[in-house]
Amino acid sequence: MKKTIRLMTEISYNMRELQAAKASFEQANPGVHIEIEQANDYFEIMRALQSDQAPDLIETGGLQAGNPDGVFIDLNPYVNESAGLRDDLYAGLLRVAGHGGVLTSLPTEVSPPLMMYDKEKFDRAGLAYPTDEWTWEDMMALAERLTIRDEQGIASQFGLGLGIDIEWFESFVMRGGGRYISPDGSTSRGYIDSALTIEAFELIVDVFRKHRVARLPDEPCTAGSWREENAMMFSFIWNANDLLRDQPEERYGVVGLPNIPGGQQANMVYMGGAGITSASAEPDLAWRFLRHYILECHSWTPPVSRSQAEQRGLMSHPIYSRYMQELDHVQISGFFMNKKWNASRQLINEDIRRMIVEGADVARTLQSWTRYA
Repeated sequence: MKKTIRLMTEISYNMRELQAAKASFEQANPGVHIEIEQANDYFEIMRALQSDQAPDLIETGGLQAGNPDGVFIDLNPYVNESAGLRDDLYAGLLRVAGHGGVLTSLPTEVSPPLMMYDKEKFDRAGLAYPTDEWTWEDMMALAERLTIRDEQGIASQFGLGLGIDIEWFESFVMRGGGRYISPDGSTSRGYIDSALTIEAFELIVDVFRKHRVARLPDEPCTAGSWREENAMMFSFIWNANDLLRDQPEERYGVVGLPNIPGGQQANMVYMGGAGITSASAEPDLAWRFLRHYILECHSWTPPVSRSQAEQRGLMSHPIYSRYMQELDHVQISGFFMNKKWNASRQLINEDIRRMIVEGADVARTLQSWTRYA
C-alpha cells in the first residue's frame, strides 16, 4: 500500500512546477503518492487543519514567522541533519524564516527590492551610473536631473519610480535604523512612531511632495509605459523580470538602495514558505518531498540556496547576481510578525496618500498607527 503525502497550497501559478516535482518524486519513490490540493486562502487552510484529513505540507504566499498558530513543526533539525544545507541556504532567508528560533518553512518566492536604472536615460543626460556607495542625497540629485517636464509642468519622465505602499517604504526605514514593529512582534509603539522612522518617512514623502521626482497619485505623464516613464525604479525581482522580458539586459543596471546616514545595510524581503504541519503522521517523508520540491527542482521562483543560484547561472548574471547577493542582508518585515499590522495595510496606505497629496503631518500620522499593533 502506498503512503500518501498531502500538500495544500494557496499559490495557483506554480501548479505546473508543483506537478512536475510530484511526478519526479513519485517516479523515484514508487511507494509514495503525493496528493496536491489547491486552497483559496489561509482561512481555508486553517479549516483543513482542523479536519480528520489535515495536510502534511502547507505552502503559503505569506511567511508564518514564529509559528503563531502552532501550524508547523520546526525544520531546524532537518536542516542541521542535511550535510552542508545550512551553509548553502542564504543567511538572510534563514534569519527571516527562522525568526523566533523556529524554522517554520523553507522560503519560496523570495524577492528583495533593489534599484534598477535605465542606462539609456543616464547616457542621454550625461550622468554617471549609481554605485552601491551612493547616498540618499546622491539619489535625489540624480532623480532631479532625470525628471523631465514641459512648460506646463507635465512630466514625460520621472527620475524615480516608487509605488505608494507601506511595505515598499519599509526598506528605507530599515536602512535609516528604524523599524515598524518591536523585535518580538508584539507592538508598533515606540517603533513606527520613533524619531528614526519618522525621519525616514519625511524623506520619502518629500520625494513626491517637495522634489516631485516620483509620480504623484493620478498625476498625468506623457510616457507610454512604466518602463519609459522612469529613469530609476524601485524594483523587486518580478519588476526586473518585466523589464528584461522585452529589452536587452545591457540596457539596465542594478544597484543597492541608497545609504542613509547613521543607518544600516538592511533590506526587507517578500517571501512565502512551505512547511510540514504538526498534524503530519509522516514528517520525515514529508521533509524528503519538501526538500525535493524546493531545493532540487523548484525553478519557478528565485533560488533560496547558493548552489541553486550557481546551477541556474544567476551568480554571473549582471542583474540577478546582485539580487542574490542581497539575500544575505534581508531582515524580517513587520508584516510577517504581527497579523493586526498586516491586516491594516489598506488603511495605512490611505494615510500615506494623505501625507503625500494633502500634506498631512508625518509625525502625527505615524503616531496614530500605533493603534494597529
